[in-house]
Amino acid sequence: MRIGRLTLFHKLFLTFLVLILPLVTLSLIVNVRSERLVREQITSAAQDKLRDYLHALEGDVGTLVTLMQQYVLDDEFNHLAYSSVILSDEQFTFMVKSVQRKLLILKNMSPYVKDAFVNVPALNRKISAVAYNELPVEEAVALNRMVDLYESPFTRYDGRLWLSLPVPNSSPVGQGFTIALELSNEALLASLGGLNVSGDGGALLHDGEWGWIVSSGSLPEERSETLEFLQNSVSDGEPELYSEGKARYYAFHQTSPRLGLSLAMFLEEKSLIGPLRQYAVWLWSLSIAAVALVLLFSYRLYRMIHAPMKRLVGAFRSLESGNLNQQLRAESDDEFSYLYHQFNRTVNRLRELIDEVYVQRYQVKAAELKQLQSQINPHFLYNSFFNLYRLAKLRENDKVIAFSWHLGDYYKYVTKNADHVELEQEVAFCRSYAAIQSIRFGDHILIRFGEVPESLRHLHVPKLFLQPLIENAYHHGLEDRADQGVIDIAFCHSDSGKAVIIVEDNGDALDEEAMQRIRSLLEDPERPAESEGLRNVLQRIRLHYGEQAMLVADRSPLGGLRITMTIPIKEDFA
Repeated sequence: MRIGRLTLFHKLFLTFLVLILPLVTLSLIVNVRSERLVREQITSAAQDKLRDYLHALEGDVGTLVTLMQQYVLDDEFNHLAYSSVILSDEQFTFMVKSVQRKLLILKNMSPYVKDAFVNVPALNRKISAVAYNELPVEEAVALNRMVDLYESPFTRYDGRLWLSLPVPNSSPVGQGFTIALELSNEALLASLGGLNVSGDGGALLHDGEWGWIVSSGSLPEERSETLEFLQNSVSDGEPELYSEGKARYYAFHQTSPRLGLSLAMFLEEKSLIGPLRQYAVWLWSLSIAAVALVLLFSYRLYRMIHAPMKRLVGAFRSLESGNLNQQLRAESDDEFSYLYHQFNRTVNRLRELIDEVYVQRYQVKAAELKQLQSQINPHFLYNSFFNLYRLAKLRENDKVIAFSWHLGDYYKYVTKNADHVELEQEVAFCRSYAAIQSIRFGDHILIRFGEVPESLRHLHVPKLFLQPLIENAYHHGLEDRADQGVIDIAFCHSDSGKAVIIVEDNGDALDEEAMQRIRSLLEDPERPAESEGLRNVLQRIRLHYGEQAMLVADRSPLGGLRITMTIPIKEDFA
């Protein structure tokens, strides 16, 4: 039987059984000697590391000492020290270059050598592998000290460690020459970083007198107390336990009599054997096994029932907030997998239904937009033919010709197969419409168009959305005015990033009651009203731009009605 097909009851039963058996098994296999065995292995490995490091360092230093002793007998070194005054400039230069090459070989013999040089008092110069300069008297005195090259061969000066060989031995400063090497603290520091056996800790190399120290890694913070502990409490080959606050360290120490150097290592106990200390509490574990069993069983119950249920509730809340991409994946074939599967089917079906409704609503809006646009043309066509008839009857042929030309240009634009045009084209069309109206009304109505800002000229707008506002000004604002009628059309780009178009007139027939009716219409364009033109425009711009598009009616400073159209400017509309 597959585990994934078990019922929830069987899973709970098996979970309880699996939790009990490991506790019984672990109580039988706990070995209290594990910690001691690991400690002995780590201690042995640490001691071997210290001895191997010092032996390797002794080998490097021994090789360097051997080569330095060979250079003591080298003719070129002796000629520079004792015969340089009789050498020609060419011979002297050649001799210095040759000595520098040999010093470079000495320097490259070991990565621990920072510089190799020879001090020649007769020349008052220090010749190194790459330089030729003076040596301060204090350094010369320090280099001239007599040391045993086979036991504590190093000279300490100003925080540096030298390996020097004066010729002749212990000669007064100003005679003979001294071959010397300066050890690289940086190289020694890098080599100490590879000593750590396991866990956190660090290593420390010193000269036995604590005058020269190189340390690496994580050492106890109290430096003076640490050094005092190493000096007084730790013997070679015998690790000691050092405590600093809550931290405990194993301290190891090893001395090289040949080098006169000592190496110490600190390893933090917690990082080495801390995980093994849990075996010391196994007796306590047996006494609290019952409590632990209840906790583990409760946790497993949470994982199996409460967590999937919480996940399902969270998915429903996400769906409630509008996330239709929510999908749940079952980790096993159980009762919750069936619920997850049905939830996913419901979400998919809901998404399909919403898509269908969206498409239908879009189609309805598109059809409504076409229907609203078509309402404009018949109304104006009736008036145009009537005016053309009147002009022909009066035999005003010039006006008939101009009227016919503008009317043709007008309907050429109206029948253009495009739902949206640039604002510049819409304004040009409105100018043709104004020319037709000028023939109809004569000179007693003046229409003035403002300049369209450059930033708005190419704005995409619904075709025939501005002409109804101008038509409304003619028929409802100025139709009964005998003369001196004015219609102003202005355009601007607001600071809030919207296009603003203002159409206003100086009609005197607008009273407060009529103004209130217009405002009510613009607040609720679905209610019946006399002004179909304003309703048409408001519905069309809202179908195109959304609820951000507005028409606002108020009284114009000219005395008549002012309609302010505000539409958003977005990349989709530009």
